[in-house]
Amino acid sequence: MRIDSWQVWLFNFALGSILFALPQIDRFVLVLFSFSLATSGIFILNQYFDRKDDKNNKLKKDLPIASGDVPPTVGLILCCSFIVASLVIVFFAGISLFLLFVGYLFLGIGYSTPPFYFKSRPVLDVIVCGVGSGVLPLLIGLQTSSQLTLDFTLPWMVRRYQDALLITLPIFLVQSAGQLFQVAGDYQADSLAKINTFAVKYGKTTTLRLANVFLLVTISLPIVYGVLNLSLTPYLSWYLIVFVLLAPCLLYLIYSLRDSSVEKFRKLRNLSRRIGGILLLILFFYVLIVRIILNGAH
Repeated sequence: MRIDSWQVWLFNFALGSILFALPQIDRFVLVLFSFSLATSGIFILNQYFDRKDDKNNKLKKDLPIASGDVPPTVGLILCCSFIVASLVIVFFAGISLFLLFVGYLFLGIGYSTPPFYFKSRPVLDVIVCGVGSGVLPLLIGLQTSSQLTLDFTLPWMVRRYQDALLITLPIFLVQSAGQLFQVAGDYQADSLAKINTFAVKYGKTTTLRLANVFLLVTISLPIVYGVLNLSLTPYLSWYLIVFVLLAPCLLYLIYSLRDSSVEKFRKLRNLSRRIGGILLLILFFYVLIVRIILNGAH
């Protein structure tokens, strides 16, 4: 299921669930379970279609299907079972969430599945990942706490959509940056397999530079929102605390990737798997505490 590979996707979903209001616990657990099944199915399907290429990829050759630990047919059965189960479960949570799941699954499945095969369509591969792993999980989270509706007679709804847009932009950029780092790390294997990713078409150096720009813009956007006095201003002081911690981490990442060898990507990927989940969990609880404090202030 490669849960360690989609922990950021899970964070985006969880963030959306608590960002503007706290969801009902039973509804949150239901959607969380369905989201986990759907995402697991997507990653299993990705391994199924990429199994031959993954065998020649130093960073992915030990994946269950590529290594032969799990037969491809078993993986495909698991994938289909998880996806069907996720749609059946989320259907009972509401039609809006069901439709978001359909879009989420379409992008996730189409990424590595013919005839769409988004991963081999430069630029589109980055956009699909930014939307599929960033924006849609966030929107699914927002709908888990019932924050988006088409009833614009509600006085707060226009502002809610504006706030949602302001949040999705940095989420999109950071997930797009993550995709750029990934294809840069897979550059050698993708070149040999003739998979025309963004990095293969435009080069590893250009890919890493664009990823760094996306990250710099991402951590700067909340400050820009505050300067422009947009409706997210009450959150700015809380964000500045996180910014102090994010900036050094980002500078370290940029410095480390001056050496763009496969070995360097392997070390960074292993580091992210060891501490990434812990950092995201801390950040989630920080946002949760802020939400509880702001609820109490109102």
